[in-house]
Amino acid sequence: MTTNRKSALVPLALAGLLLGTAACASSGGTDGASGGGTLSFAKLKSTVRGLGPDPSCPFGLDLAGALKATGIERGVTPDSGTGKPVRAEVVPAEEALPGPTGGTPGPAVATLPARPEHIQVWCSYNAGATPVEIGVVAAPAEKVAVNLALPYIQQAGDLTTEELFTVSAEQPAPGQAKTAPGPGSIAIARVAVAGKGDLALLVGQGTEASSPDAALTGEPLRALAEKLAAQLHV
Repeated sequence: MTTNRKSALVPLALAGLLLGTAACASSGGTDGASGGGTLSFAKLKSTVRGLGPDPSCPFGLDLAGALKATGIERGVTPDSGTGKPVRAEVVPAEEALPGPTGGTPGPAVATLPARPEHIQVWCSYNAGATPVEIGVVAAPAEKVAVNLALPYIQQAGDLTTEELFTVSAEQPAPGQAKTAPGPGSIAIARVAVAGKGDLALLVGQGTEASSPDAALTGEPLRALAEKLAAQLHV
């Protein structure tokens, strides 16, 4: 049976389960996400809060420069098809959602863990005729940024639920980038932060591409994510 990937968006309970798993894993130690970088969550949040109503893509992100450094020659223009080329917000923390009382909770009724305050920034472009979207997700907790972005990663990467679990379990180390399994149409980089926290950069062809541009999938896309992550500064 063929899985309808695009319509199989990650259930809220599954996203919460993966977020809780990451939080438990990070409580026992760190994979280098904290303390090794110059960016801090406080600086990132301050930058997002200081953006005007029609901002440029923040944090020094330059898609045209990253494409050129990757060896991909494309003209780059902002894409307003998503409403605004740049969308940024500080998402408030959410308290844990308890499961139902009585009976034995199962996977379908698992308690959703608390979610930390975090930032999300999405910058939309056209690289030639191909849509390219860059996302930056950061939180003041360790190893949760990728998990916070899982619903987007599943749709943009055209992933099955099993592949999504792989993304959560096998995240790149800070300073590294990898493409998600499946078509390889979304790449994920993690960036070391100063102090406690986690930062993930995502790059792909957005959530609407039915036939991804092969020149921006797989290894070229992974290399592009690596170049973009290296640009980040505030």
